[in-house]
Amino acid sequence: MPSLAQNESDVLRYSWIDPLSSARVVGMGGAFGALGADLGSMGANPAGLGMYRRGDLAITAGIHGSGTTSNWEFRSQGETSFAGTASSFGLALTYPSVDADMPFFTLAFGHQTRMPFAQRLRIDGVETSETLSSLFVNQALEDAAIYGYVSTDEALGNGDIFAYGASLAWRTGVLLPDNDAVYATAVDGPVHVSRILEREGRLAETQIAFGSGFQEWVYFGATLGLPKVSFDERSTHVETAQLAESDLREWRFQEDLAVNGKGWLLRAGVMVRASDALRIGLAHQTRARLTLLDTYGTGIRSEWSDGSIDEADSPTTNSEYLLYTPSRTTASASFLMGKVGVLNADYVRTNVAEGELRDSESFLSSGYNFGAENAVIDSAFHPMHAARVGMEFRLGTERQWRARFGGGMSTSPYVSEAVVHDATRYHASFGGGYRVGNVHLSAAWRTAWHQEDYYFMGANAPQSLGLLERRTSTLLVGAGLRL
Repeated sequence: MPSLAQNESDVLRYSWIDPLSSARVVGMGGAFGALGADLGSMGANPAGLGMYRRGDLAITAGIHGSGTTSNWEFRSQGETSFAGTASSFGLALTYPSVDADMPFFTLAFGHQTRMPFAQRLRIDGVETSETLSSLFVNQALEDAAIYGYVSTDEALGNGDIFAYGASLAWRTGVLLPDNDAVYATAVDGPVHVSRILEREGRLAETQIAFGSGFQEWVYFGATLGLPKVSFDERSTHVETAQLAESDLREWRFQEDLAVNGKGWLLRAGVMVRASDALRIGLAHQTRARLTLLDTYGTGIRSEWSDGSIDEADSPTTNSEYLLYTPSRTTASASFLMGKVGVLNADYVRTNVAEGELRDSESFLSSGYNFGAENAVIDSAFHPMHAARVGMEFRLGTERQWRARFGGGMSTSPYVSEAVVHDATRYHASFGGGYRVGNVHLSAAWRTAWHQEDYYFMGANAPQSLGLLERRTSTLLVGAGLRL
């Protein structure tokens, strides 16, 4: 059975992420690759764990907001969604060593939200002469050209073909035979289109890591990451007739997708103290291997001028498959400004074209080889480059206060021919902290924004191309105790 819900967008969803972390790391714009002594190092450069001299217990939580402005034809409409998030929590246990060259060893355990998926978009009342039902007409015509109309009629009625599309349209009257024994749509004349998309869930990662140092000039560490995916999406497409004489007054097509799964990856890093003020870091994350289970179903509801209503639902399909995300390499440098503060810069390279879909070869898999989808991944994506800069200043008579600022950008993962609108992402953040005794407190605010193409009547209708303007904001507070 061919893939129903798995495609190149899955690879992008779990690869092109803006990871959350501790409030300290977020406040510095995520630029932390050549710094350490923070639980956020497990997700950035685990070599930073080697800078601990005492254990640490910390938690960061907050609220995440996502705003999407939909632009299509002459309509523009904004929607916002919110979700609480435990950004990170963890424990670092630091042990002294009898080896004078490697005086400390840190073992750390943690859990981080790498990417919240909360999003809602809606656009209403777009007038168009196009109809999504044309897709179902084409499906039926293609089958009839091979097997004949009598066979296709029967197969559509039984749900044996196009069970998630044309079969539903046939059973609800949206797809009709016309007088020439071919198929036609019941949609008559121009329509008003409404499109609603609701997403929720997150990509999270449980982490087991270690870090140490050698002679106080080189630090090293590694993280075993155990990512977990929870993603839910409901898409609703509604067309309302504008002609008073239309028999079909309104019809809607709804898709429901749930993705759940888990996997593993490795992350390793090294950091060198080049001088008293300069540190250089390098970290590499392997491809993540995710085993995912999709639950997918569709439905059509049609309302007629005589007040009757027809409804049909597809079977719900469970399909397991493998997804490999691309590897990621981060080069970093930090500059210590004496007792005043620190400056850090990161460069990150990710080749999204390395992403891949595979059959899991389990009893829940479809047996599909994903050749077409992987070909699209190879042709539509290319290396993505990200740059981040962050600063932390120590304030107060006893340097107990912290002020943090940061920001950055990442280039579009798409080749120029694959999209119309520039998909470059930008982000900015600020935060603060306070230390008293063994207790450290932090807060951070982060916002990110970008544009993306969206086909409001599906990818098979290029004339429905619109623009989504997206902005996400996160407010975090954190607390920790040095052990």
